[in-house]
Amino acid sequence: MKALILAAGLGTRLRPITDTRPKSMVEVNGKPIIFKQIDNLLENGIDDIIIVAGYKSEMMIDATNKRYDKVKFIINDVYEITNNMYSAYMAIDHMYGSEFLLMNADVFYDSVILKELIKNEYSNSIVVEEGIYNDENMKVSCIGDRIMKISKLIPEDDAYGVSIDIYKFSKEGSKAFFDKVKEFIEDKKELNQWTEVALNEVLKSVEFKQCPLNGRWMEIDNHEDLKRAENIFND
Repeated sequence: MKALILAAGLGTRLRPITDTRPKSMVEVNGKPIIFKQIDNLLENGIDDIIIVAGYKSEMMIDATNKRYDKVKFIINDVYEITNNMYSAYMAIDHMYGSEFLLMNADVFYDSVILKELIKNEYSNSIVVEEGIYNDENMKVSCIGDRIMKISKLIPEDDAYGVSIDIYKFSKEGSKAFFDKVKEFIEDKKELNQWTEVALNEVLKSVEFKQCPLNGRWMEIDNHEDLKRAENIFND
């Protein structure tokens, strides 16, 4: 299994910290978010890791290469005018037709979450925290354990919970996903979209199941999130 980490964003809401480093290099209790994600993957036997970097990529690459041997990088030079769907698109040659995990690089989480996700019964899956609803996160709606929609715009009455931005794709699921990404990027010329916009279309034809959350997580977008993360993971 492979892993794709999307880490090109600016992280403007974490300034002034991100004036000198990319968002994924922001530290939670002394550990950069991206290092936590890489360690989680390695602890679960996943060492084929690609990171799509953008803003201040040199710092991330230098720091990561000093700590890890096998992590590979793709550089999104147009990170200021694109979103994470475009970053995913840049990895299409590496991930198309492969079983892989997809994650955004601003989520600090326990490695046990991946242990649950990589179980065989979850061919295509989204890690979901049930019963949570907020404006920031992608919401999901379900019928049984099948995810029917993913969007920030799902109304609270229809929401099962929120995605924690960690996704598992089967070989066939990855083809369907990247085919849809290519449609948005190459045909529609929509370069500033979330990956979930493409994924929401894929859900119509490919069965994705919700993977129950087993562990702690925090998406870190601003200083309040960072403070909460440091409290949650203070052990």
